[in-house]
Amino acid sequence: MVGDPRNPDLTAFPRFRGAVGHYGELKAGDLLYLPYGWWHWLRNMEHLATSISFWSTTPPNDLSGGVPDMFSDHMLTRVRRNLDSIIAQQQPSKQNEIMLGLKDSLCNKKDKDPHLEQVRHLLTAVKIPPEKQDEFLLETIEGRFGIDWNLHV
Repeated sequence: MVGDPRNPDLTAFPRFRGAVGHYGELKAGDLLYLPYGWWHWLRNMEHLATSISFWSTTPPNDLSGGVPDMFSDHMLTRVRRNLDSIIAQQQPSKQNEIMLGLKDSLCNKKDKDPHLEQVRHLLTAVKIPPEKQDEFLLETIEGRFGIDWNLHV
């Protein structure tokens, strides 16, 4: 919506003035991973390039009969995305910090973390047993948060 970030409409989008950009040049065969909620803009420096963007989507599930006892891999992907989304919507600028805080709370057995309590309610609602929740959360967090993405651009 901002348009070309080199000449943004700061009247319509005044907060864009404080945006911090990262620059990277991709070569043939390179892949750029953008974490959930990261805005991006790109331009081609040559006459021939291909850009493919995709999101991990899962087909809608009919939960009118209640929450199933077993979730498929697709359904678990949706749970992970909803977890990301819940945290991102609460404090977008602190998503990475909160997710790493969850990891710290899990690894150091800090059960009084308010974010961990909230996440556990969601996982309980989707019938992930308490003994599997820590593993599920660590799999969700590791490899996605706490990474210096600047090393890859």
